[in-house]
Amino acid sequence: MKRGYTAKELSGKTGMPSTVRGVKARAARENWPGQRRSHSKAIEYSLDALPTETQIAIITAQSQSRSDFSDNKQCFPAKGKSPPFAATTLNDDQRLTMGARLSFVLEIERMTAEMTQKKAIATIVALSKEHRLDLFLHDRLVVANDRSTPTSTLSERTLKRWISTYREHGEVGLAPGRRRKNLTMPLWSTDFLRCYQRPTKPSVEASYMEFCEKYTSDQPSIHQVRRFLDKLSPEARNIGRHTAQQLKALQPFRRRTTKDLMPCDVFTADGHKFDAEIINPRTGKPYRPEATTVIDVATRKVVGISIGESESSIAVIDALRNAVQHGMFALLYVDNGSGFVNDTVREIVERLGGTLTHALPYNSQARGLIERAHKTIWVNAAKKLTSYIGADMDRQAGAKAFRISRKQIRENGGTTLIPSFETFMAGIEYEIETYNNAPHRGLTKVRDPITGKRRHLSPNEAWARAISTGWQAIIAPSDVLNDVMRPQVIRPTRRGEISWAGNKYFLDNLRDFHGADVRISYDLRDASKVWVRNLSGELIGEAHLDGNASPYMPKSMVEQAYRKREHGQIRRTLEKLRMLSDKNNHMSIVEHSSAPILDAARLAEAKRVAKALIDSEPTPFTLPPDPIAKYQLWQKLNADICNSLPLTKDEALWHSSYQTNMEFAAMRRMFEHIES
Repeated sequence: MKRGYTAKELSGKTGMPSTVRGVKARAARENWPGQRRSHSKAIEYSLDALPTETQIAIITAQSQSRSDFSDNKQCFPAKGKSPPFAATTLNDDQRLTMGARLSFVLEIERMTAEMTQKKAIATIVALSKEHRLDLFLHDRLVVANDRSTPTSTLSERTLKRWISTYREHGEVGLAPGRRRKNLTMPLWSTDFLRCYQRPTKPSVEASYMEFCEKYTSDQPSIHQVRRFLDKLSPEARNIGRHTAQQLKALQPFRRRTTKDLMPCDVFTADGHKFDAEIINPRTGKPYRPEATTVIDVATRKVVGISIGESESSIAVIDALRNAVQHGMFALLYVDNGSGFVNDTVREIVERLGGTLTHALPYNSQARGLIERAHKTIWVNAAKKLTSYIGADMDRQAGAKAFRISRKQIRENGGTTLIPSFETFMAGIEYEIETYNNAPHRGLTKVRDPITGKRRHLSPNEAWARAISTGWQAIIAPSDVLNDVMRPQVIRPTRRGEISWAGNKYFLDNLRDFHGADVRISYDLRDASKVWVRNLSGELIGEAHLDGNASPYMPKSMVEQAYRKREHGQIRRTLEKLRMLSDKNNHMSIVEHSSAPILDAARLAEAKRVAKALIDSEPTPFTLPPDPIAKYQLWQKLNADICNSLPLTKDEALWHSSYQTNMEFAAMRRMFEHIES
């Protein structure tokens, strides 16, 4: 048993301070006798000078460890001893070194069954110097030494230290220590971060230059500054450079699951400024519409949309009106925008029996479901248009399209680069239908009955599956929806007419309200009529579009005028042909004839020549303004192509380009639905 112990060996033992510095201070205070250990600078303190409880603990521990090592095949750490660090904190490099050292300790333990420990250690040291270790230990020798340069020899002292550490702390104690990052904040860190953590996001070089101008103490190098920033977490480094909302993208989050929800349990709604221009149906000028979308959280199905000029309560009410036609919602989850935070929307939601819930401010991550749907539906739809002005649009191409469209509007009153509102709505209906029928990765997987492969359910399939399990939607009565959820505006009436959105609506019952203001309710998808109420809310009736309009002249009179004009055109054409024929044949004109007299053969020849002249003149190609007429014109041109009939250059060009337009796809689906 040893008679002397260093301050490091005594630290943490029973009756001793837990630190080396504390042990040395107590030894100096109590005048413990000590001497320098051989081949070392450490001071050994005599066992007799130590406190009684410490002597008992040391003697008991050493007796127990010697008995365990000599009598057993394995060595175990002494009870009550804890390793210097937990096994869970070790990295792969430390684990490899620990395993290599353990191999040597266990080999010495095996050899002590036939020889003493001292002789076993000397044998291992000699074999390592002569490079005669077995292959297993030889491969682990360099790893066990854990040196910066490869060392293939061992010393007696090293092996004894490994054995002692293993007895005291187990195999975890054999792991080498590693220097941890110094996470203390330098004295200059606060002043530098004051220059670096700004919303303008200055570079490290710019922040360092400003810091050096203001900091008067010992200035660090820019490399020290960079190493300091590398120690900081991304969140701590970007405080001040990002807003609270942007910092949330660097923070842990709670993922919400929707597996326990049924359809119509939760609706979520949000507005999105469309990233392309369309023609405003009210003003005839280009604008970016505001699209309000309502999605069922359980199935991800888009159940309602509304298009307006800005986020407002009118747009929200219109979108909810379309949504509740699929079923009444229990909870409406929205943000704190002006379109949702108002008494009108709150009153309607409460009247429908639902609950309105707002997300926390600057917490768009909580509504990631509908934010992602905006990109899938609205952003992708905007990128299909030539009037796209989003962030991904090429700057020069966007500027060129802008100049051309404005020039066309100034000169012609319209443009081919910006779609009309009808074309836009037809395309949006197609995008919504495509989204609801496409597999959604937020839904469960099923095996496709056609391909046999596993895929996600589509929103429509998820809705249908819920119905098949017995779920039924609660549909609000139509009179409640019409009475509550149609947007209303106040407009003046003149002689039974109301002007709204560029149209004229007529109601005979308004004759008594001439010059007064009335409230009209309208449907954004049906412009054929509006519902008129007085200012107190009583229904007056339905005013129909152009309800008092009639033809300027009777149709029979117009047709008679058309026939008279055609006869006049034919007579004048024949007169010109007769004069040309007489001039070429040097025929004289009978002066007393008051009207040209032609026989039957010459009259037939004149008609043939006139028809040939009329047919030879090219007719300018013009497009009808109505989308239905456009599609019918395309069908006619397509039939001419199938029958090998020639088309003009303008006709052929329009025929090929119209097929790529969203209006064509919408009209085609409509005609196919009507025919079926």
